[in-house]
Amino acid sequence: MRAISAAVLAFVLAAFPQIASAAAKVPTCPQDLICASEPEAVAAELRKLGYRAELTTVENGDPQIESAAAGYDFLLNFNECTEGKQCPSLGFVVVFANDGKNTLELANTWNKRKRFSQMAVNDNGSLAFTYDVTTTGGLTRANFADVVDWWQSMLGQVRSYFSERAEK
Repeated sequence: MRAISAAVLAFVLAAFPQIASAAAKVPTCPQDLICASEPEAVAAELRKLGYRAELTTVENGDPQIESAAAGYDFLLNFNECTEGKQCPSLGFVVVFANDGKNTLELANTWNKRKRFSQMAVNDNGSLAFTYDVTTTGGLTRANFADVVDWWQSMLGQVRSYFSERAEK
């Protein structure tokens, strides 16, 4: 009986390719939730929270939002996308130019003290400050607002951290 069911299923999928195509798609974002799979909704929610949110794309076609908080311009990257869509996570990032003070010690000390965010020294001496968030299954508006608030708070903390290090 299973062989007949499998054969029938194979016939239906071959005869109606739109069914196979629909079955292969990643589930859409649940209603009233925020997901990286819907970049326009992420940008709109940032705007509702009072942030600038310019939706652009990077060279490989993945979406990206340009914004600012706590006195820093930042990028909100859509990560692990499939053909510029179906992105499961977001990555907040600020890259600080090489000023000669971007050391592994600076990054490692931050990383030991802090949760959520991370610093890394790039090959060119610039310093990447990042915060990654998965949106699989969706974030409520309150949770998304909290994520953005954490990012803004961490940007304020990184400013203090840089000032503290400069005084030494």
